[in-house]
Amino acid sequence: MLGAVEYYADAEGGAYLEDPTHADLVQLIQGLDQASNTFVVLYPGDDTRDWFISVATRRGVLGGYEIERHDRDTDPDQAPPTKTTPAVPADIATDVLDWISHR
Repeated sequence: MLGAVEYYADAEGGAYLEDPTHADLVQLIQGLDQASNTFVVLYPGDDTRDWFISVATRRGVLGGYEIERHDRDTDPDQAPPTKTTPAVPADIATDVLDWISHR
């Protein structure tokens, strides 16, 4: 399908990007804050797919970010989502894109 969107990012603060690059994701993650733009979620462009991955700011003393992965396409039993807490936006963007490439 020519021109089809593989995935898109939708941030709480209103940013929306189709097929964001690594640099785009780094910028979105760096733009997260503790007030009005606390998360960004990436969804498949195909509505028949049932996965998403989110990056959110962590509240509290430790700060940083939390990545949460949901994939009911490969886990029909709906096990709890996997979570990690990396701190570097470039590493997070790499992790997110790697995870999406395996969907």
